[in-house]
Amino acid sequence: MKLIDVESMQDIDRSYGAYGLPELVLMEHAAKAVADVAATILGESRRVVVVCGKGNNGGDGFGAARWLAGYGKKVEVFGVGISSNEAMTEYKLLVDSGVTVKDLRSQADLDYLMMSASKADLLIDALLGTGFQGELKESYALLTDIMNKAACPVLSVDIPSGVNGNTGAVAERAVTADYTITLGRPKVGMLLYPAREKVGKLFLADIGIPPVVMAKDSSRYYLADAGMARELLPIRSGDAHKGDCGRVTILAGSTGYTGAAGLAARAAVKSGAGLVTLFTHGSAASVLAAKLDEEMVRPLAEVEGGGLKPEGVETLVDFETDVLAMGPGLGRGSATQEFVRKLIGRAKVPMVIDADALNALAGHQDVLLENGVPKVLTPHAGEFSRLTGLDIEEVNSNRLALAEKYAKRWQAVLVLRGAPTIVALPGGAVYLADSGSSSMATGGSGDVLTGIIAGLVAQGLDAESGAILGCYLHGVAGTMATEGVPGLAAGEIIGNLPQARARILEGECEEKITNSGIRVVE
Repeated sequence: MKLIDVESMQDIDRSYGAYGLPELVLMEHAAKAVADVAATILGESRRVVVVCGKGNNGGDGFGAARWLAGYGKKVEVFGVGISSNEAMTEYKLLVDSGVTVKDLRSQADLDYLMMSASKADLLIDALLGTGFQGELKESYALLTDIMNKAACPVLSVDIPSGVNGNTGAVAERAVTADYTITLGRPKVGMLLYPAREKVGKLFLADIGIPPVVMAKDSSRYYLADAGMARELLPIRSGDAHKGDCGRVTILAGSTGYTGAAGLAARAAVKSGAGLVTLFTHGSAASVLAAKLDEEMVRPLAEVEGGGLKPEGVETLVDFETDVLAMGPGLGRGSATQEFVRKLIGRAKVPMVIDADALNALAGHQDVLLENGVPKVLTPHAGEFSRLTGLDIEEVNSNRLALAEKYAKRWQAVLVLRGAPTIVALPGGAVYLADSGSSSMATGGSGDVLTGIIAGLVAQGLDAESGAILGCYLHGVAGTMATEGVPGLAAGEIIGNLPQARARILEGECEEKITNSGIRVVE
């Protein structure tokens, strides 16, 4: 599903007139969409309080209040003023229909709003739209406080007031909605944390923006959803043999760190790869050979004191394979790090670079540009911090823009793991993979993801598609393992991969965004 940033949506909004489409028509469509979702939430309940801001978000609220009154609901509307012509028209239509709008000017007005909110069955937040950033002015924060303290559910129009639609940042006193109905396209920031915790259940309304206008959307953000995953899944022919299903080579593991290597290798097998070979430190090979059954284990010679001998690079470069994954549990010794950098510079097949292989690149990122083969980097925030020199707080507060920037700089697919995982492509497109749950915050989960992506690339997907599908499949399998409840062991993700694949193919995966019913959303 296509997502959009605030500036691109504003560009679309400004282009309506060029096609003879009055903005008021779209505001009416938006207002009815809000009213329809509100009516569904209310059921037989009747009391609705609507808080309207000055701009078009407030205009949507005025229009929704009029529709709800027409549906027989008891509506109270509060406003802070009007600053747009369309909002003024909706205000006048509402007043002409017999609904009074109470101005919020004094403490007495706030007290009245608080009393009304305490008796309401639903509160509609139409205060601030997608243009908001920073912190709330005190006059607005007093209103959001009342909405947050209301005992009834809150439905936000387009975006909860106080949420940044680009970055996912939230004001300290932002509205915490139970439901949000977003208009036209989902704003990318709403799917990022901490904003995601403010949005509640997310509805999407197609408000009738003509395709020729929507085509002006210059954003390159997408949600990796079940439909996309279903299209990407490699399907085997009935007479397939192991050689047809891809060869994965993994460089991983060292003394005391064999678990990560084993997880990556088993994940490659369970993701569908036909043959998996694990190269590891000679001192760890016997442990891994005893641990693994289906995967072939090959030892690499070590230098005195530990670390891989440089001659092993030639072995891996010449080894017949479709994809090379490296890093889990590999170790951070200087000899091993030099080995990794030489291998990245000389490899002939697509690479998935994770964990200690990423650490080997810190301060040596130019190695990524020495070799034109496709690369997938899979850092968590700490590894990304080491690669970029940025502190973790800065990384976590600006994940989307940073992933986009460094994917282009390093000309690699950048999988910035987290909630949601961000898959940034070197050409500029960015995908959010939001299929997982917090139960997956456990050691080894990233090693499993490395194996999954490598296994999918081996089956014929390009590096970009393998990363997108791998992240989505990883999330589905992880959530299935414990139904989102903490206590997951990373190996359980692997065990659920075939069932997760079947669930995707059968269309049984939960979608994160619900069509409001105004139009069918493709």
